Parts: sequence; structure tokens; C-alpha cells
Amino acid sequence: MSPGGHLITTAVACAGVYAGTGSVALTAGLAAGGFLIDVDHAVDYVLFERQRDLRPASFLRYYLGGKVQRAVLVLHSYELLVLLTAIAWLTGSAWLWGWVLGTLLHLPLDIVFNGKFASGGLVPFYSFIVRARAGFRISRFTDRPARPVTDGFWTAFFRGAQLQAEPAARAPRSAPGAASDPARG
Repeated sequence: MSPGGHLITTAVACAGVYAGTGSVALTAGLAAGGFLIDVDHAVDYVLFERQRDLRPASFLRYYLGGKVQRAVLVLHSYELLVLLTAIAWLTGSAWLWGWVLGTLLHLPLDIVFNGKFASGGLVPFYSFIVRARAGFRISRFTDRPARPVTDGFWTAFFRGAQLQAEPAARAPRSAPGAASDPARG
């Protein structure tokens, strides 16, 4: 999903949770798990992609334009979600329960909206173990390329990555001397 999409869905969820519970801790955790979870993209950008242009527009063009080669994405994993759920259960931490709820909002949206880049879907991608076994290589999960980002920052922020246009399928050519309409033979 686009960063802007995560921002909007998380803001709406936070407003609802705060209105319903009045809990600042639960709402803050939800904001962290629903939107701030994407900080791991920035970590990957610097540490694993070795990118040094830290301007937000450059970072966004790199990610949304399909240039990413490796995705460690420590915070985007079922394994971390299970661990955080267990810790929240044991401690009763409202903030941690909020993070769990935010992640439960974030990951399915990523699976649905980013799944367009993988003909087999991206459900397995969100397992850290599966990504590790694939060497964290994006190419092991995606087979449909993103188009380069030519939009302005805010448009790209809210629109997200777009598929490259596929070439139009050509009509099969008839063999030389064959009739063009079989019914007229």
C-alpha cells in the first residue's frame, strides 16, 4: 500500500480507537504499528541497499520505482507480530496491544495492495524466515515490474507504486496464403 494510504487508514483507526477507548497509549501504539512500522524501509534503504541520498523524494522514488533489491524489513513479519502479541498478552501493555493492532491493519493492506507485483501473491513474503531463506532478494517474490516514479512527491506518496504497462498482446498472424476468414474459406 502507498505510504499515504497507510497514513490515512492509520489516522482513521487511531481516531476510532481513541474515541472508543480514550487510551493515549493504545492509540500511540496503533499509530506506531500502523504507520511508523515503515521506518524499517528507511533502515533497509541505508544499510542493505547502501543508498546515501536521504532526501524523502529520492527515497520514495527508489522504493516506489521498483529499484529495491533486498528487503529485510524486520518490522514487517509474522514472526515479530506473534512475539509482540505474546509479550502484550503477558504484560498487558496497552501501547504494545496498540502496536499489534496497527500491524494487523498494516500487513494485510500491504499484502493486498502490493500483491499486484507478484503473480503468486505476497502472503509468504511477510514471513521473515521465508525472506531470509530467499536471501532477502525481492526478485524471489515479485515478477511484475513497477514503473519508474515520475509523479511529484505527494502524488507518489498517496498513489504508491504502479505496475509497468504491459505491452499490448498482438493478434496471431495468419500463415501466408491462408484465408483471413475461415467461414468464407
